[in-house]
Amino acid sequence: MKLNEVFKKIKNEIITVELKTGIIIQGILIEIDKSMNLFLKSCKRISKKGKPVFVSEIAIRGSSIRYIILPIWLNIETLLSFEAL
Repeated sequence: MKLNEVFKKIKNEIITVELKTGIIIQGILIEIDKSMNLFLKSCKRISKKGKPVFVSEIAIRGSSIRYIILPIWLNIETLLSFEAL
């Protein structure tokens, strides 16, 4: 299973993304494409200085993502389970 297929299963869930620049963005995942570009709504963008800025929608280029934090209640085992061929 490809990683972007896993993210397609968690649409409409809150995720946190840290960019390579150190900026942290938290919002509701509305779409992901094959290049791992993320589209979020109801976002909170926190700069390195810690001042939050609220944005209604944001697009994040996949190559600028350092890591993604998924919701703690999410069962990763069921998301990553492979179906028999």
